Amino acid sequence: MKDDPAGFYARLGVTPAATAEAIAAAFRRKARVLHPDVVGTGDTSAFLQVKEAYDVLADPHRRAAYDRAARAAAMSQPVAPVMAQAVTRGPRLGDLPVPLWAALGGLFCLAVVMAVYQLNRPPRRSSGAPMLPAATVAPAPLSPRPPAPAASVVGVGAPTHYVVPAGGDAVLWRHDATRDAYVPQGQLLAFTSVQALRLVPQHGLVAIRLANGGTGFVDASRLVPGDGTAARRAYCMYNAGTAPVNGEVLQRRAQGAARLQIDNHGGEPAVVKLRDASGMNAATVFVAAGATVIVAGLPDGAYRPEFAVGELWSRACRVFTAGMRAQRFAGYAPLLALSPLAIPPDLSAAPPPVDIADMDFERE
Repeated sequence: MKDDPAGFYARLGVTPAATAEAIAAAFRRKARVLHPDVVGTGDTSAFLQVKEAYDVLADPHRRAAYDRAARAAAMSQPVAPVMAQAVTRGPRLGDLPVPLWAALGGLFCLAVVMAVYQLNRPPRRSSGAPMLPAATVAPAPLSPRPPAPAASVVGVGAPTHYVVPAGGDAVLWRHDATRDAYVPQGQLLAFTSVQALRLVPQHGLVAIRLANGGTGFVDASRLVPGDGTAARRAYCMYNAGTAPVNGEVLQRRAQGAARLQIDNHGGEPAVVKLRDASGMNAATVFVAAGATVIVAGLPDGAYRPEFAVGELWSRACRVFTAGMRAQRFAGYAPLLALSPLAIPPDLSAAPPPVDIADMDFERE
């Protein structure tokens, strides 16, 4: 569509006139079906496509820029004038002579034979070495290590793409000039950020910059556009794990005999942290939308609560992967004075909580 050139609205199944609430609801519906952890319907590639669209449309500034670009592109397209034409009878297939029909049939048969031959012939070899990455080639593995929440970066410069998970780590190839062949030299972990240099279409590879200043090659199907921030978001979504249940204590660092009631009056799930004056987080609690929980076994003392709301909590990264907003209460208070703790606070509460950066909320 002219008003949706990149298909972002179509990916979420909404129109360009959809409200922000409708866009968020559409993403939640898609995520519940396409998230990689959903058995039977999970689809990593489709989920990342939906998330890319949501990242643009959920941000008012990025959405406005996208809509402006769509309108500008539509206005720049010339409109062909409508010309009155005389109604005449054009040539029909039945008017073609029989010899021409026979020649066309022969060409069609020849094209079919050539296509079958091209699809079934073995790949060309040079000096006995495979020219294309082959499944029978065992890649030389790097030192095994688990993926980190913060995606690693290969080479220097601003990352333009990252590796998507698809059947294990991606093979990193190098070009052997003496044999004019591509040989494996290691592996790239999923969600590793890279700077793409150029496409090698005849082999389906993308050249990337390496840390030593050299050039490596990765299968083009294993890369998607995105910087380091996008790579980390994708990592957190892919490793979100099972959704927390209402009242689940996600982390506890201290025990006691006190308790706290938390009321979530909002339409999104919330995660609440209780920090003392030293900055230590005594407990992290998940509260479903519109739910109430009572957290027991807390040490008595003064706390300044923090909370975040959003969608799709990631156990790996301890953040909401979509639409997250974190806030901190203004001052410290004993648990007895905090209970019941309203999320979000009543409008009459003073002073109101202040926004904090996601990384401040992530800090344990």
